[in-house]
Amino acid sequence: MQLHQTGTRPLITRRLRLRRFSEDDAPLVFARWSGDAFNSRFVMVRPHADVGQTREMLRRYAEMYANVDFYMWAIELDGELTGYVCANELNLEIRSACIGYCITRSHWGQGIATEAARAVTWYLFQMGFNRVFSYHNPLNPASGRVMRKCGMQLEGVIRGGSMLAGEICDCVQYAILRSDEAAAALSTAARFAD
Repeated sequence: MQLHQTGTRPLITRRLRLRRFSEDDAPLVFARWSGDAFNSRFVMVRPHADVGQTREMLRRYAEMYANVDFYMWAIELDGELTGYVCANELNLEIRSACIGYCITRSHWGQGIATEAARAVTWYLFQMGFNRVFSYHNPLNPASGRVMRKCGMQLEGVIRGGSMLAGEICDCVQYAILRSDEAAAALSTAARFAD
């Protein structure tokens, strides 16, 4: 299968709507994770100091949505913004992509990250990606559970392989291949929004 990237398209899952961010999302994004040092400690170098930084980030997203290789979704549950899921670290030669996610604290433990990550993994396989991987800080085992629920297999610990909250740290890496048996289970993970 050839790789045919189509960028950030809206997706629907059983409970979630994955959509593009807009600049109007800035106050909620800042309040729920980008300005919350605890909520974002495993995903950002530094939390944003004010909503203006978040607004600027979302403005850059708006520009990058024109690119077929930019993947960043807002996650909505019952119309409420609850986090994000993204794909980055693309390697087109081996058709590999890394997924990441962040859920606002009030929605932890509800399976939202798993549902969103499964949807994006399905989408990446639809475009022809062969390998989807993710990694987490060893201090955040809940993220590893999300990866396993997506059908990913543990690949190992990469010592000093990441930077989170401004500190170099180890990362635990998982991956799934399109040819893996677990990948077939993703066929019902999402559909394209109308």
